[in-house]
Amino acid sequence: MRSLLAAILSLFLPGRGAHRAHPAPAAAPFPPPPPYHPAPAPARRSRLYLADVIAADGQPLVRPYVVVWERERDDRERWRLQRQRRRAAALGARGQDRFPWEVAV
Repeated sequence: MRSLLAAILSLFLPGRGAHRAHPAPAAAPFPPPPPYHPAPAPARRSRLYLADVIAADGQPLVRPYVVVWERERDDRERWRLQRQRRRAAALGARGQDRFPWEVAV
């Protein structure tokens, strides 16, 4: 079992120093990089072209999924407040006071 493990490990691990081949010859140095010449800045346009203007006429300013999410959030908040008012009214009819937790803190 140990020899099988050693054989598998010898395939994937580098050898020890005694069994390595001679060192590879040193690579030739890299040639120097070419001189840097920055490109000239593009000329500035003084007026807008029709391709630069985005026409928003006929397009909604807010995406529909954002409107639906806000409407559902507002509905949930309205239902939560209505539930609190009904609970307070039911407890008040029994003579128990109910304060919102924000007041109790």
